Amino acid sequence: MEKRAFLAVFLSALVFILYQYFYLSKIDTTQIKPEPVKGEEQSAPPKSPLPPQTEILVKEDAAAEERVIEEREIKVNTGVTDVVLTNKGGKVKAVYLQEYKAKDGKPINLIKEAEDRFLPVRLDFADKKFSDVINSAVFDVAGTEDVINLSQDKKNSTVKFFYKNSSGLEVSKEYTFYYNDYKIDVSIKTDGSALPAGGLSYQVLWGPGLRADGNSDGYSYEGPTSFINSELVSDKLDKGKQVYHEGDIGWVAVQNKYFMAAIIPVIKENLKGVIKTSDTGDLSAGLEYVSANGKIDNRFILYAGPKENERLKTYNVSLEKIIDFGWFDFLARPLFKVLKLFYKFTHNYGIAIIILTGIIKLIFFPMSQKSFKSMQKMQKIQPELKIIQERYKNDKQKLSQEMMRLYRENKINPIGGFLPVIIQIPVFVALYNVLMYSIELRQSPFIWWIKDLSEKDPYYITPILMGATMLIQQKMTPSGGDPMQAKIMLIMPVIFTFMFLNFPSGLVIYWLVNNVLSIGQQYLIYKDKKKKG
Repeated sequence: MEKRAFLAVFLSALVFILYQYFYLSKIDTTQIKPEPVKGEEQSAPPKSPLPPQTEILVKEDAAAEERVIEEREIKVNTGVTDVVLTNKGGKVKAVYLQEYKAKDGKPINLIKEAEDRFLPVRLDFADKKFSDVINSAVFDVAGTEDVINLSQDKKNSTVKFFYKNSSGLEVSKEYTFYYNDYKIDVSIKTDGSALPAGGLSYQVLWGPGLRADGNSDGYSYEGPTSFINSELVSDKLDKGKQVYHEGDIGWVAVQNKYFMAAIIPVIKENLKGVIKTSDTGDLSAGLEYVSANGKIDNRFILYAGPKENERLKTYNVSLEKIIDFGWFDFLARPLFKVLKLFYKFTHNYGIAIIILTGIIKLIFFPMSQKSFKSMQKMQKIQPELKIIQERYKNDKQKLSQEMMRLYRENKINPIGGFLPVIIQIPVFVALYNVLMYSIELRQSPFIWWIKDLSEKDPYYITPILMGATMLIQQKMTPSGGDPMQAKIMLIMPVIFTFMFLNFPSGLVIYWLVNNVLSIGQQYLIYKDKKKKG
């Protein structure tokens, strides 16, 4: 019975891991009604055609403008990012993260290559031609600086774009940057008589998706995530589809394992969250508004950067919730804080992981010791237990009574061996998620051959050692006497070794150290038993 219980616990832990590793969707979106979209540049179908004055604007082109404006790029260095803006549509062309490098050593750019009219931050209206005019127009730029460097002495700067044509349409976009920060305050306004007088919806979008950073493991969730009514919502869309979210819109974002781009509304009236894909599968995410009296006067915050827990918390919009530590989030976040505390002293996350593992093992030492001793008692009564099982194999009630009598006489709690192990599972799963998804481990070295704790061990040394220590543990664990169960338990180290070959080395180190400490604990218990005779 004891061996079966331990097998159940072992398999339960495996199920937890596999569930966290492979299950990507977080919230069922079957109740969201998708609507078809004919392309990336098209937004929600209008309820009524645009008024005649809009058609005047649609017929405008660059040749009709009074003067030719040259295309320009403005580069803003915030200290943590190098942002490239283009005056073609007044959009963001590139966001380079200075502190995060790709595998070629160059700063990561969050924006995928795309036509200028599809870059963030773009405006989509119900009418495609109307959208194309706005997103393809060459804006004028206030100021002559092409390069802006922020510093302690210059902590913020605003870049202003203006567009006006002979039909009367006026559009302005303003981007305000802050020193040592990834957030950008954005203001968009329109004026003139070109927009319809009321009822026109428009979308402010980030797209198309995020550029791959080279750290995708094929299992971590990548895609749109929204914070609606204080809950995370993730959507899976076919090509050419879109979904709306209504309620309290906290933010709408696109994410991959370590990075994100989020649009955070400042004005929340007449607001919806929108996620859509083009016919080619390109993803866009953002907010849909209704213009007031035929005009746009809108403000929102754009965050494009790393999923750093402490930084995201400073914005006070629950942006840190996008770092999903799973079912045991309430345990994962305190463990994460402790891990970072150890890092401050060691300056090495590998050493910090070892220290944290040791402390967790120390906390659970009394429980583990009780579990080992209970297993030893169970092993001792195995011969008598087998006799009872054989004698009363056809009488379930009598079998149960005799087994309980045997446990009582030998002062054995039948669940005493595996209950302490079950209690430890939530802690293990929580720490597993912390080590799996924390950006702090990205490109963080440990020793010698391990240059990146977020990547697999390039020589598979640690997972092989981990498997070996699991095998030693199995050999040291008291056997229940069932040959089939013993074989199954011996197979587990092989399964875990192959599964952990491609896991982040930081996670493998945790498991390896935990196994070594468990072996040492079992050795001390056996040694103490021999002394007592």
